[in-house]
Amino acid sequence: MKGIKGIGEYFNQREFKLYLFFSILLVVTLFSIRTLNFTQARYESSVLSEVSPTLAFFVVGVESTTGQIKLEGMVPRVQPYLYSFQVSNFSGTDRANVDLTYSIEIITTTNMPLNFKIYKGTNSTNDEIDSDTTTTDVNGVYYRHLVINDVSTMNYSTATTDTYTLWVEFPSSYMNYPTDYAGIIDLVDIKINAEQVV
Repeated sequence: MKGIKGIGEYFNQREFKLYLFFSILLVVTLFSIRTLNFTQARYESSVLSEVSPTLAFFVVGVESTTGQIKLEGMVPRVQPYLYSFQVSNFSGTDRANVDLTYSIEIITTTNMPLNFKIYKGTNSTNDEIDSDTTTTDVNGVYYRHLVINDVSTMNYSTATTDTYTLWVEFPSSYMNYPTDYAGIIDLVDIKINAEQVV
């Protein structure tokens, strides 16, 4: 009788250990899956709410100046990517001593099928782009030129800053081709051409 009881206890302990092992394994697996889902959700959330860097141009004389935005890590989506840049006729205590006009040209590579708009001011809904053309250089590389023909004027007697928003859309229709554009970077050069008012 004692021997039978001992065998019963042995099997109960063995079953208990197996039950404990599989329970721990199940908990670890579920925790890992939850963590991966949370990380993916956090990544997607950060992509949707990312804050793009601001470029600042200081135009205090007759000159051309260029700044660059690197468009990387973009994914097709409904929401556009927004980048802001500013044009000022002063830098610190140094201010233009003549009235200036400036025009804006955006030059982009054509690595990705992107749509662009430029808005002046914070609440504008009017796309400022007047022309959108494509050129090819001697190496056969294609570039898009987005030009705002309307020049803006800055009076030398007033410190002025104009704010623009570059609206970039990677159409959600490309979601079905995730590997075609993975790791591809598009470069955007913003060129400010300043001239003296005569």
